[in-house]
Amino acid sequence: MPPRLSSLFLILILALAPVARSTAQSIRLPDIGDPSQAYFGPDEEQRMGLDILRQLRERGAVVDDVQSNEYLDSIGQSIAIYADQNGAPFTFFMVRDSSINAFALPYNFIGINAGLLLATQREDELAGVIAHEIAHVSQHHIVRAIADMKRMTLPMAAAMVAGAALAAASKQAGQAAMVGAMAAGAQHQISFTRANEQEADRIGMQLLARAGFDPRGMSDFFAKLERMAGGEARNRVPEMLLTHPRPENRAADTQDRIEIPPVRRTAPRDRKAYDLAKARVRVLATDDNNSLIRDIETLLAKGGYASETAERYAYALALRQAGRYDDAQRQVDRLLKNDPDRLAFRIEAAELALARENRTQGWRLFEEARQIYPDDFTLAMHYGRALATQGDPKLAMRLMQPHLRRRPNDPALYASYAQAAQRSGDVAATHATMAEYHYLNGELLSAIEQLEQGLRNPGLSPNQEAQLRARLKRIRTEAIAQDLPVPKRDSP
Repeated sequence: MPPRLSSLFLILILALAPVARSTAQSIRLPDIGDPSQAYFGPDEEQRMGLDILRQLRERGAVVDDVQSNEYLDSIGQSIAIYADQNGAPFTFFMVRDSSINAFALPYNFIGINAGLLLATQREDELAGVIAHEIAHVSQHHIVRAIADMKRMTLPMAAAMVAGAALAAASKQAGQAAMVGAMAAGAQHQISFTRANEQEADRIGMQLLARAGFDPRGMSDFFAKLERMAGGEARNRVPEMLLTHPRPENRAADTQDRIEIPPVRRTAPRDRKAYDLAKARVRVLATDDNNSLIRDIETLLAKGGYASETAERYAYALALRQAGRYDDAQRQVDRLLKNDPDRLAFRIEAAELALARENRTQGWRLFEEARQIYPDDFTLAMHYGRALATQGDPKLAMRLMQPHLRRRPNDPALYASYAQAAQRSGDVAATHATMAEYHYLNGELLSAIEQLEQGLRNPGLSPNQEAQLRARLKRIRTEAIAQDLPVPKRDSP
């Protein structure tokens, strides 16, 4: 393929690819109908979002760390409450990627790259990016983009077929026709996403102000991107072919709106939570734990850190990961001495005791933490997972049971509960929760298989059998509607 044609073909791919990840509009627009719904219904949106998220999990891209994801969720939910949630709850998750990026998926899934969190310098900057992605979701930009792409597919295909036909007669004329069709389609998508990006900036700032965050966090972070992207290579790309506005233009655009609206005063957030989240992700995201330990030791010796507490927390996590339990214990003891009720430190102390095979101490520390945080989801997951694998699985089930009702869209919770149920011998609960785990990952056939296996258990109570059959019927109906190859067998 000639260089010019191949480069334009690449531009087309890059222009269409971001459609599935981000885009936004204003907080209250007049309802003139949503043309995307004619092409892309809520069931299809849910399926697409779950399928993309499942693929991310299969590739190990999603950070399965309850503390990191809960921290993102605490920010995201405080902002999302002021946005249109489109009938589905927002789900925020950390992505194992060092690049500075965030994206929104269909069905209100929002991913934040580890690299983005580490690149921020204060929580308002992180909140600014999250608000931007929430704005994309709340204004239907993702489904609108997909619907728009579907509308243009047929004429684009016709133009490209015509170009291919011309190529049979004249190679040069055919290339020109095909290049023209590609460039027109690419420019259409680029303009579409750029308009949405600018709208997401404006709405995001309004959401930030309503949630009590400083809207300047958004413009400050864009200014940082401007400095980072100021190299010659980026400047050679014409702005019209960029799928996002130039950072300097975004910074200026958001700065112009910095006074609108006034910030809503709320209770101050815990600054230390942001510092500790960054420290934790720094350890989770590293590919060289030993080098990280040396870097932290150098930093602590020189004193050139923003937060000593955060550095020592990262140090403790990295040391435990390296198997240096005695050194990790000294750091945890120091952290607890200065902040004895900090849940992150109490969890680390308990898990460190279990890592050292001191189960009596580990369970005691977990129970002491539960007295302070009796209904905390993060604690229930850490404690429950530990009990499910090396302790009392029935206690693990009791700890996690209330959260199944509160968090029906958390596959990690269902997987942990299923593990505890299996160890405790509760066959019905094992298959029921594993079915939900597969369902939440978009694996409907695996969910059906789990439910059918559960129904073959002779020890089911009438209530358990009725629940499994009802769930099986709903999932089978959904799978058939998706034209999945559902086995035609007699009910178990």
